[in-house]
Amino acid sequence: MAADPHRARLGIDQRRTQRLARHCRAEPPMSVRIMTAVWSVTLPDSEKIVLLALADCANDEGLCWPSMATLAAKCSKSDRTVQAAIKSLVASGHMSRQEIAGRGCRYIVHPTPEAVSPPKQLHPEAASPPKRTALTPEAASDKPSRTITSLEASPPSRRGRVQAVKIKPFRLPEDWAPVRFADDTVARAIVDRRGKDWSLRALESFRNWAANAADKDGLGRKADWQKAWSNWIIEQDNRDGQRSGNGRVGGNGQSRSGHGRTVDAAERFKARRGLSGLGAGV
Repeated sequence: MAADPHRARLGIDQRRTQRLARHCRAEPPMSVRIMTAVWSVTLPDSEKIVLLALADCANDEGLCWPSMATLAAKCSKSDRTVQAAIKSLVASGHMSRQEIAGRGCRYIVHPTPEAVSPPKQLHPEAASPPKRTALTPEAASDKPSRTITSLEASPPSRRGRVQAVKIKPFRLPEDWAPVRFADDTVARAIVDRRGKDWSLRALESFRNWAANAADKDGLGRKADWQKAWSNWIIEQDNRDGQRSGNGRVGGNGQSRSGHGRTVDAAERFKARRGLSGLGAGV
């Protein structure tokens, strides 16, 4: 009876597979050429150790049949880590993987060292042509632009203004002298109406007050003594006006009757004596 050629071929394949598996388990070939090629490749840690484990089981052609359990034990990695590393190695071209139904997987290790690219030649950059300046519509037109650029300096910021006017109050200096008030101020009008003598008496009173004022609550210290002098003039004029009915000169510095201070005093005397309306000879 003739032997079945299909069954004979199947038996030869089974014996070859068993021989290769026994060869990897018992006497690993560990191709020095493949191992050396693996060491020359730069890879991440997990991929490098898996590729070395495959090269340890491969022959000089890079062929090997290790099981997943064998690779995991050699690399001290989990099966999932080894599978991920093999997938990455296949994608990068360092090995090939062929799955045979009922027989497991066959691996072929062929490390691909990184190709060293030749040095790039450096060429000097060509000088770019000068850019043409395009005229704006205002510059191209005959009419001048309506845009007006102010030459005045921009106002300082709010913080700058606060720092500029913030002056520490101080006592009235001994050599301080008042500055003439502006013509459109109330203090200027009062000084002109009151006269020089009144102004000198007011200035002396102001100096005496400043010299004797206490420092409590900052009363005797001012940041601007010229403004304090202006306020003093206005307040002094108001005080004189309030004392106009007590026998002193009125707030406007003029005679109330228009005939002089003596006549005013006589009229007040007659009013107190009940002599109003009597003739001069009475």
